[in-house]
Amino acid sequence: MSLEMVLVTPLFVAFLLFLAGAGRMVDAKGQVDGAARDAVRAASIARSAPAAQRLAADTAAAGLTGTGWCSGGPSVATDVSAWGQGGRVGVTITCDVDLGDLSFIGLPGTKRLQGHAIAPVDTFTYRGTDAGGAEGPGGEP
Repeated sequence: MSLEMVLVTPLFVAFLLFLAGAGRMVDAKGQVDGAARDAVRAASIARSAPAAQRLAADTAAAGLTGTGWCSGGPSVATDVSAWGQGGRVGVTITCDVDLGDLSFIGLPGTKRLQGHAIAPVDTFTYRGTDAGGAEGPGGEP
């Protein structure tokens, strides 16, 4: 019986560590997806494309603040190519999850995760400018 315990215990511990790594990945993916949803919502209510990019970056950074697993901080890419009334905005957040402490059981040192979200531009807050709507279509006053 003791021989069986000596042989099975390392396998059991390795299995538990693998589950811990898988749990970390699932939690990290959920947080990255949540940060992308929050960032795209913040960008969709901005008054201009540059403001949308700023709001998305700020919201994503705030949403992933305090996460020790995101090595190097999140990378935020905001797609404002379809910006305008009735358009859409997209946000992609990329984060490298640090798995270095679990690499001895066969997991990679880091794993890159991406969260992507798309939202329509809010038609009631869209003004086309940061100047409070002083310009008309085409930049005319």
